[in-house]
Amino acid sequence: MEKIKNVLWVCFGNTARSPLAHGLSLWLKKTKYDKDLKNVNFDSAGFINFFKTAQPETIEYLKTKNIDFSEFRGKIMDAELLEKQDLILVMETMHLKRLRRKFKQLKDIEKKSFRLLEFAGETGDLDIGDPVNFSPEVYQKVIEAVENGVIKSIERIIKINNQEIEWN
Repeated sequence: MEKIKNVLWVCFGNTARSPLAHGLSLWLKKTKYDKDLKNVNFDSAGFINFFKTAQPETIEYLKTKNIDFSEFRGKIMDAELLEKQDLILVMETMHLKRLRRKFKQLKDIEKKSFRLLEFAGETGDLDIGDPVNFSPEVYQKVIEAVENGVIKSIERIIKINNQEIEWN
């Protein structure tokens, strides 16, 4: 069974949710799971990149984890970036459908792309909506959902890489 070495977090604009997941995964790699994630790389991208930088709320939250994302610059995904990934985790069902449709020519795109909360083993509503231009309360709920999904996904990646469970 192959190990997961490259993980891509995806949201629509690569400014709020996917940079948050990206930053949180770097925090977990640096702290709690430094040995387990030593050979795992994390990145993020979007379908568009309207704001170019991470949202202020995302940057501020990552600061609470001692992660400085003030220099973060979003990027738009392309076939070259996606081909390098072992696992692609998106925030919403529409992202998953769009990704699989737009990049259907890529080998194993269906097997390596999931909604974040789906891969994390959650049930119920598996979409994490875009918090941009919503209230601080909405943004906080999105932060909590992304963080929960990232932690559970990282724990699953570690189990897969330690060959404790299979994934595809």
